[in-house]
Amino acid sequence: MPPLNSPNQKSVAVIGAGWAGLAAAHTLQQHNIRVHVFEQSHTLGGRARKVHSRKLGRTIDNGQHLLIGAYSETLALMQALGLDEKEQFLRLPLDISTLNQDFRLCLKSALPAPLDFLLALLGARGLPFTDKCKLIRALISLKRQKWQVPQAQTVGNWLRQEKQTPFLYQAFWEPLCIATLNTHTDKASMQLFARVLQHSTDAGKQASDFLIPRMDLSALWAEKLSAEITIAYGKSIQSIQMTSTGYQIDGWDVEGVILATPPTQCAKIMASLPGSENQPALMKALQQFSFNPILTITLELEKNWDLPLPLYLLKTDNPQQDPGQWLFMRSRFMKDTSKSARPEITIVISQANEWLDKDKTEIIRLAIEQLARQAPANLPLPGVTAWDIITEKKATFSAEPGLQRLPNPTAWPGLYLAGDWTDTGFPGVLEGAVKSGQLAARLLAQHLTS
Repeated sequence: MPPLNSPNQKSVAVIGAGWAGLAAAHTLQQHNIRVHVFEQSHTLGGRARKVHSRKLGRTIDNGQHLLIGAYSETLALMQALGLDEKEQFLRLPLDISTLNQDFRLCLKSALPAPLDFLLALLGARGLPFTDKCKLIRALISLKRQKWQVPQAQTVGNWLRQEKQTPFLYQAFWEPLCIATLNTHTDKASMQLFARVLQHSTDAGKQASDFLIPRMDLSALWAEKLSAEITIAYGKSIQSIQMTSTGYQIDGWDVEGVILATPPTQCAKIMASLPGSENQPALMKALQQFSFNPILTITLELEKNWDLPLPLYLLKTDNPQQDPGQWLFMRSRFMKDTSKSARPEITIVISQANEWLDKDKTEIIRLAIEQLARQAPANLPLPGVTAWDIITEKKATFSAEPGLQRLPNPTAWPGLYLAGDWTDTGFPGVLEGAVKSGQLAARLLAQHLTS
């Protein structure tokens, strides 16, 4: 197979077509660098992609994702691709409500951040006044500390330090922590959680807005990339070779490589390179990550469920009986829903380790009973006509204190790492993946021109 190189254009490879790898590929192309992407599956998007559900007979997502207005790099990337945000997303001000609205926190104020969020907390329905004061004091304390806490501190320890009540823990902090870090409060890094709170409450107007994708996750932007980016599907790269001018991958000669794969796969690929035996700290760091699963349930309903909001917080008073944490009214916001299709809703179960070995039929039964118990009396859950469960076993890394997250550069010239697990300052979220891919691409572009 001939090399990609042309006389006037550098050529590189990106291994992995998730959001990090695709963001890297786009950025490299903007630097007039020819890009060849290797992807082991046949769908773009990595852990944020479309899948075909045989049970439902249609395309759904491998997991329901929610972005926020503070995801500036992701939104800028989509704008650079010529995409209209209003077409791609349903944007709405922060609004967290239970099904019967006995708890509701919504942001309506025109005040600047974070005053708008603090005012929303004062007006929150279902929180005792003393709890509101404790919650606001905790956030003000974090802001005074410039959103910095001891690196070893867990969210649970911080909540006890700030004297947060059991009700606040269950109604507010625990669902927010699990939703954003996919890690239980007793294990989750408070520093990462503080970063989430900073970007959602203190990063400017509309930073806390919810952005719900209105099309499947592959179509959202991944499939809009230029045709000049060559993508080889079904390619599981296990090793690469160094050459006098760069690297060789699957018969292709390139001058640089970005590894945008999970850390264990990065370690396996780099183990094939000369000098890898002299990088024990790097290899150990790549093997330290553990991952937490997310289950996403899609229910097809016999008729519309006329609830007023597009998403809801589900109560988990009894974790053994209440699997779901968030409910999305999928048919309310999906752009390409067929008029003949039945209405759909999705239920998200984050930090789902205890549910992996459960019978799926039993999980569905419990989820339906959970919705039926919590539904408003005048708007009962319609009958369920079909269902599917998507299990993403390694949805995000476990965001624990002391985790050594790696920089983009490696010991090998022209070889860079990308992924939400690298040192982005974010937990395992889509914005972190995009930022990591872009930074790796910029560093590689600088290397090729130096």
